Amino acid sequence: MIFKFLPATGILSSYGRLKEYLAYALVDNASADSVKSFVYESSGEGFKLSFKEAEDTNGYWGYTDGQKDDYSIVNVVLDIEPASVTFKEEEHIFENYREPVFRPSSSAVESSTIKGNLVMAGGALGSSNSAVYNKFIELARVKGDTRIGIIPAASSSLKSSELFKKDLIQYGVENEAIEILPISNHDFKGTVENESSWLDNRNNEELAKKIKDFTAIWFVGGDQTNITASLLNDDMTHSKVLNAIWDIYKNGAVLGGTSAGAAIMSDVMIAGGGSFDTLSKGFTETYDGMTQQEGGPGYLEQGLGFFQEGIIDQHFDNKARLGRLIAVTDELGEQDEISYGIDEDTAMVVYNNQNTIEVIGRGGVSLVDLSSMKKAGRKMENIELSWLTEGDQFSLDTHQLKIKESKVETKGYEYYNSPVAPHSGVLTPHGSLGHFLSYQLVDNEAVQEVKSYSFHEGKGFELTFKKGKETNGYWGYKDGGKDHYSYEKVIVDVVPGSFLIKD
Repeated sequence: MIFKFLPATGILSSYGRLKEYLAYALVDNASADSVKSFVYESSGEGFKLSFKEAEDTNGYWGYTDGQKDDYSIVNVVLDIEPASVTFKEEEHIFENYREPVFRPSSSAVESSTIKGNLVMAGGALGSSNSAVYNKFIELARVKGDTRIGIIPAASSSLKSSELFKKDLIQYGVENEAIEILPISNHDFKGTVENESSWLDNRNNEELAKKIKDFTAIWFVGGDQTNITASLLNDDMTHSKVLNAIWDIYKNGAVLGGTSAGAAIMSDVMIAGGGSFDTLSKGFTETYDGMTQQEGGPGYLEQGLGFFQEGIIDQHFDNKARLGRLIAVTDELGEQDEISYGIDEDTAMVVYNNQNTIEVIGRGGVSLVDLSSMKKAGRKMENIELSWLTEGDQFSLDTHQLKIKESKVETKGYEYYNSPVAPHSGVLTPHGSLGHFLSYQLVDNEAVQEVKSYSFHEGKGFELTFKKGKETNGYWGYKDGGKDHYSYEKVIVDVVPGSFLIKD
């Protein structure tokens, strides 16, 4: 990786937990030889952590459980210095914020007319994640028949498609029922054929006719702009192949995808940008490839619109994309429409005939609701945030939750009763968004709010997460003795301001 990572300062820090941050931001990043994080109490008094490479620093990478990154790290040097962090609210500190020029064109299809379903995975889908694979295969069986097409366009090679096909076979699908479709706008690594010629296939009548016999389509991960460029014509109209996919979807087929394959599903497709930079800088009209998915201003393109009910974001937990999704929803979300952030190794299943979603897999889906938000400049208050995990459902009609029966309410029965320091970086307990709010706020009797800060070069945001009248939490055990949380209607305030760091 070659990317300038921001310091790990809180809940909006991409790869903000210790191992992940050191792996991605430092050891496997050619553009950095040191990175910083902080840890401090509510008073602001604490420490600055400096992680540095030495001559004997090394990292080791491989895939685990399919195509999940797996790192080991040796001999990173850590310096710890006393430091204090002071925040001052300044409503108009980000005067150079740029609104997006992009405006989506609606797919103009009513959800009620769609008989098919969606399985959208947030990325890093494990081969052992039987819940997601089995659900996709179950929904692919239309009248007893199964015929699955894999679209490889997002990836830089065919390896992702081949491994997904292998996984489907291991879960019981016949080899003859699966086909990797010749759809791409670029050449793949490690093949003799130049697959960039496959771009012409988007209007190939024989391929479009073949797709009409499929019961399922899966989009692999990678760069989502390659998927849309492979299926939309240059004038942004639907190609014949895309029309064929729409036809089978409306008639009962399931469409699925992971990472980039989930990003394409809404009309507004988020293709780049980090949480801090999108909240503070706004949006850009230029795109220079995959590194832009790790940070910088937000970048938007036209999606394929298979999901009719809101904006989708993915890698939501690991890449800390809450701020990005809030900013995009603020600019382009429809009135009273929810936006959805899907965690890694997790899928959001959309049942169009019931207008309901269900969460399956190992993480959760965050629901971002700006319908009651109050805004002044870059200050945004009264955002509602819910987090659903495996087995939970959500009605797209009524916006009511249906929590898995094995969970019990935590409101009035909180397990924890202790003060909480701000979420300040890689040493914060329960560091991911869903877990931090579950353990430290919702299931904690001692506090009514918790804070996090995101800052760089003296500017940033204070994020306050608060209990409201309708805030509730739900807890149960999963997979033996693992805590299994959900929560609803946590209130979020995002306040811009200046930061003074004293060493």
